[in-house]
Formats: sequence, structure tokens, C-alpha cells
Amino acid sequence: MFKKTKLYVGVSLVGQAICAVFMFFVLLGKKKSVAGAFLALAAISGAAGGYLLYDCKQEEELSFGCVGCDDEECDCCEFGCEDDLDGDLLDTEETTDAE
Repeated sequence: MFKKTKLYVGVSLVGQAICAVFMFFVLLGKKKSVAGAFLALAAISGAAGGYLLYDCKQEEELSFGCVGCDDEECDCCEFGCEDDLDGDLLDTEETTDAE
């Protein structure tokens, strides 16, 4: 039911940390005593959000395999399967001969 809750909470905590750092610098310029509290809030929420995002990534076990190809035995590059390429994108001999 709550499969992606860690991701959403982690992103919101990192966003809160960024806002707290911004408020720290604003209040530091005005020499308010509350500035230290915002810095502490930013550190705690940033650490918690970073941990949740890291933990979410480890649970998902993301694989960056072949993009756009369902065949697991396909030799892939960053543009997709090599079967789809004509070879025009990878021809570097023409550019070196012109020099």
C-alpha cells in the first residue's frame, strides 16, 4: 500500500532542508538568534531525507540495462539496441579525414 512512501517523504525532507538553509542565510543577515535553529533543522532533515532516498534506491535495485529493448541478450549502448543503429551516428572516420 505504501510502496513509494519512502521516496515521497525523502524528497520532501530534502526540500525542507533546502528551504531551512535559505532561511538560515536570510536570518543570519538580519542577526536573529533563531538562525541556528534553522541550520540544525536543515542538517537533521537533510540527513534523514538523504537516508530515505538512499534506502529507497537500494530496495528498488534499479538496473540501467538496455533502454527500449525487451530482449535481455541484446548488446546495448546508450542509444538503445545496436540492431536499431545504422552506424551513421558512430562514424568518426569522416570527421578525422576532413582535418
